[in-house]
Amino acid sequence: MEVICGGINSKTPRAGAVWRQGHLLHFGFEPSPERMTEAGKALLVNAICYIARFTDDRPIVRTPCVFVQGKRLLDRGAIARVLADPQRDVKDLQYYLKKETHATLGGKSRQEIGKWHEQVRGYLHADAEGKLTVDADAQALGVSPASLDFFEKAIAALQEPARAALSRRLLGRYVPTGPAADAPAEKWSSWWRETKPYLFFSDTGGFHWYVDPLAKARGVSTAQLRGPARAKLPALGE
Repeated sequence: MEVICGGINSKTPRAGAVWRQGHLLHFGFEPSPERMTEAGKALLVNAICYIARFTDDRPIVRTPCVFVQGKRLLDRGAIARVLADPQRDVKDLQYYLKKETHATLGGKSRQEIGKWHEQVRGYLHADAEGKLTVDADAQALGVSPASLDFFEKAIAALQEPARAALSRRLLGRYVPTGPAADAPAEKWSSWWRETKPYLFFSDTGGFHWYVDPLAKARGVSTAQLRGPARAKLPALGE
């Protein structure tokens, strides 16, 4: 998602007023054009001209809608934001963590919880209800599933009888776009070499690795293909 501008009203400063996802544009200002200021009208026209350039891009990440699926996926940084805000009570973590995970923090101070979060942050993922919990399988492998090192270790573990089943569970859980979880290590290794430049991880997209089809089609790494670089048509005057 490319955030073009924010706008403070009843929402927090973290909210986006105008943003783009693929070829779709969200223009979040309520007034109809005839009620807008001249600056507002110019912003709307510029936004339309901008989104018209993205003829090849498409949304990639799909997130559950709290109004439809009844759950919301939070990023792992939600815990750090609570701990960093002195106005927030650490009891608020019960809204973000799985009940059993939250119970293990009972009686701990903010500092102790902070140290716990530093140790487990890379292993947090959402359960079926969208609550964050520690993935014991990922801890056993010893690498965060959200890091690129995960692929090297998980694929290597496929060739170890003692850890093959563990690795297959993790690959199936975090890389649904890859080969089947029961695919041989050689197939996973080949897929990894071919798609590595076009992969990215999303917490709110289901704690999964995604393949960026536009980056792959253009032969440009996802890290480099950001914002305006994803447009196909040039800007006016270029």
